[in-house]
Amino acid sequence: MELTMESGQPAHFIWNKENNRYWRMVGGEKVEVWMEDGELRFTDGYGDYVGGLLRADDNLKAIYERIGTDDVMKRAIADYAGLRITKNDPWETLVCFICSINNNIPRIRKMVQSLMVGGEIMRPEEMRVKDLSGLRLGYRERYLKECAEFLMSYELDKIGLMEYKRAWIELQKLPGVGPKVADCVLLFGFGFLEAFPVDVWIKRMMARLYGARNEKDTRNVAREKWGEYAGYAQQYLYCFARSRCVF
Repeated sequence: MELTMESGQPAHFIWNKENNRYWRMVGGEKVEVWMEDGELRFTDGYGDYVGGLLRADDNLKAIYERIGTDDVMKRAIADYAGLRITKNDPWETLVCFICSINNNIPRIRKMVQSLMVGGEIMRPEEMRVKDLSGLRLGYRERYLKECAEFLMSYELDKIGLMEYKRAWIELQKLPGVGPKVADCVLLFGFGFLEAFPVDVWIKRMMARLYGARNEKDTRNVAREKWGEYAGYAQQYLYCFARSRCVF
């Protein structure tokens, strides 16, 4: 649970932790998730919600067999066994990763939390008219405002009905959304497990281990090696590189 909820995914920025339980507000109700006696527990009536968040239907054993292509990946899998990709609300995911631009995890979390009202991230129609000037978001404030305005006449959910490549290109029409943010939103917001976000950690790791020459080549190498589970490989590599201070 801790690996999944505190690994730089949207849950890391949106959910709170108290007495070894993770919680957030959903529709005005407090939803809790925790482990007890080795079993997953959650607020009554929210089994489907939690199962969706944690992608309970993902077969980790099969995924490990597919992405365990070399010694480094096998070590990463051993170190982070049980870590899951989460599936989050697309708008909330977009907000999180716009806040992540040129940022670190503590500051991303602080920014995202400042954008929450009643325990939930402001929806686009609210954010577009809200005064955000006191939240110290920097240039990200403009991107958030422009995205919120953009979504007044654009249906974000339609992205999930597209094929990956088209969805990746389409998302980059939104203000502030570049290749990395688009892949993050596709992976964690829409469930495209082939998406492979490339940040500085991943770029260096892929160059060192697999000879990737640039950002585009990094994505191509990842999809060739790990196919439909490239996103899982990315998350394990990301955590492995950061925890081992590889670079």
